[in-house]
Formats: sequence, C-alpha cells, structure tokens
Amino acid sequence: MTGAVRYNKAIDLLEQGKPVFCSGLVWNGNLDDLMYVADSDYDMVIIEMEHEGLSFNNLRASLQFLLNRKKISEGGGLQADPVPLVRIPPNSREQNQWVIKQALDTGVYGLVLPHLNTVEEAKAAVVAARYPQIPGSPDFEPEGQRGWWARIAPRYWGLSGQEYYHVADLWPLDPDGNMFLMPIIEEPQGVDNLPDILREVKGIGAVWAGPGDMSVAMGHPGESNHPDVQANLLRILSACQNAGVPCATGATAAEVPMRLEQGFRIIITSPEKSAPGLVEGRRLAGR
Repeated sequence: MTGAVRYNKAIDLLEQGKPVFCSGLVWNGNLDDLMYVADSDYDMVIIEMEHEGLSFNNLRASLQFLLNRKKISEGGGLQADPVPLVRIPPNSREQNQWVIKQALDTGVYGLVLPHLNTVEEAKAAVVAARYPQIPGSPDFEPEGQRGWWARIAPRYWGLSGQEYYHVADLWPLDPDGNMFLMPIIEEPQGVDNLPDILREVKGIGAVWAGPGDMSVAMGHPGESNHPDVQANLLRILSACQNAGVPCATGATAAEVPMRLEQGFRIIITSPEKSAPGLVEGRRLAGR
C-alpha cells in the first residue's frame, strides 16, 4: 500500500501478515444475527444470498444493521468493522455481471463467488467487479465493466462518488484497492485449474477452500472430513501459498489451531447457539 487510507479491515490485516477471523454465513435479512456479529470481534462477515434468495432490498437493510458506529468512531476513521461481504447466487460459470454489479452497488466491500472452476470464469468476475480505469494507468487491464452509479455504495462507505471510485478497485490488482473478491473452489476441476487461475488473474483477493460441495463432487456427499476431500483442500492451500494469495476455510473451534498452523489466513467460524435451559429441563423431565 502507498499510504492511502485502508477502508477494508480484512485487507489491512492481511497486509500486516495477521489472520482474518470471519463469521460464517449470516442469512440475508437476519437482523438479530447481524447485530450480534457487528458487536463482536469478528473482522469480517459473509452475508448469505446463494441459498437464501436474491433480495437487494434485504441486503441494503442488512448492511445498515451491521453498522456499529461506536466501533467505527473508536477506530478513528471510516474503516469497516466488521467488513461485509456477500455470497451471491450465480455459480461462476453463469457469468451474471448484473448480479455482481448490483450487489456491489449496495455497499458491500466484496463478493464471495460460488463454484469457480476456470480462468475464463475468474476473468469475467474481475471485469464485472471493477470500474473502467483511467486510460494509461498501470492497472488498466483487464478493462473493467462495472457501471457507474454514485448513490448508495459511496454513501455507505462515507465517501463521495469520486472518492469511492478511486478506492473501490480490486485488491491486490490495485494495491490501494479496497474491494475483495473471494471465489470458492469447491470441485476437482477448480482444484486442477487453480494454479493457472492465480497465475493469469490478479484481481482475486483470497480463495475459499470449500469442502461441502467438494464432498458431493467427489462422490462423498456430506463427508467434508473424508481424507480425499481434505487432500483437495490442502491442494488449494498449496496453490494459494505458491501464488502468494490468502486462503480461507471454515473451522470449528477445535480445528482453528490446525488450520492456522497449516497456513490458512482467513478462518471462517460460525457463532454457536445453545439452549442449556432446555437441555437441563429435558434431562430432569426424563425426556
């Protein structure tokens, strides 16, 4: 970074060599859970729209309830805390630019892209997520196709439209960018192609090694801990490390030390809900 303001806390931490702790997927529109995450120490949160259903109005409301003005004030700037990403519905092969464009226009700081498998899919996502750059700039290519609309997203970031344009480019393609693309590699084809993807496409901020759909694609549905599935996760991690790209994965509390030791730099953990009163009541009632 060249001394510019870093609005994205996750990128800030990664540049410092520190791990990022991300809340697992929060249902789009679940305001109670979003407020819980906003008041917690999570660095980043992923809002779920892949399986919840596509609602940009719900997403705009979700982002408002994710704001914690006290934390932002205590930080002394405009850095998002936690950083909101959204997992969009289309699989990457669908190349639906309009979903990427409209999701970014709500004010999120990045996107999670399901089922990324090829260089072409990665390039299409990068092009859709960045504005056209000023001619002659060193990072002009690939030429962005995001449409200009300077109303909701800049205001959510606390910036003017012009200021937002300059800081909302993809990191690390733009070293001063604050927008974060995190595709999920969740099929063997994506694992095989990942070295080429990371070599040829520079707008990817991190890669999520996803075991759920990987288990289905490998013939072990629901067996995320199957040795073959876990071996592919480590292949994803190795490709990311060779390319200098942060790698993310989910973890239980017991798995966090292992994942950090393995070299994962983004740890996705979900808050746990419990009902001790119910458990004790059922025990006493013999149920």
